[in-house]
Amino acid sequence: MKRLLFTLLIAFFMFAGCGVGVSDYDHAVLDGMSNLNLSKPEKAYEDFSRAIDIDPSRADGYVGRANTLSTLGRYAEALPDYNRAIEIDPKLANAYANRGSAHSQLGQYKKAIADYEMALELDPKIDDPPGFMDRLFSNEPNTDKGIRNIWSI
Repeated sequence: MKRLLFTLLIAFFMFAGCGVGVSDYDHAVLDGMSNLNLSKPEKAYEDFSRAIDIDPSRADGYVGRANTLSTLGRYAEALPDYNRAIEIDPKLANAYANRGSAHSQLGQYKKAIADYEMALELDPKIDDPPGFMDRLFSNEPNTDKGIRNIWSI
């Protein structure tokens, strides 16, 4: 009898413990991130849209959906979601950095520079170790494709 009770107790905790503390919103965002990482952007788009439908007051769903649109090369469509994420959380450095990338892809270099600068101001380690932002702002040789050089053309 004790063995049966113990087995039922373990089974209960196994089933009850699945997803404990994780909301539907969080599940949708995690599903979206997973699908984006698995190169399933269309599914990721659906997941992030579901997260936004569940709770439109949270920024990460918008950032995820915008990143998905950028992955699909739909940069102009991504901008409203980046904008909404920044409206919700104006200190979200990665939203500025990613919006800057979208602006850059659209040839909107002044806006891209402003976003990159804001991202670095909010989180100086966002580009640590130095990577794309460092190269974009560099005046060193062999960085002729840096955004400042393209913009000055």
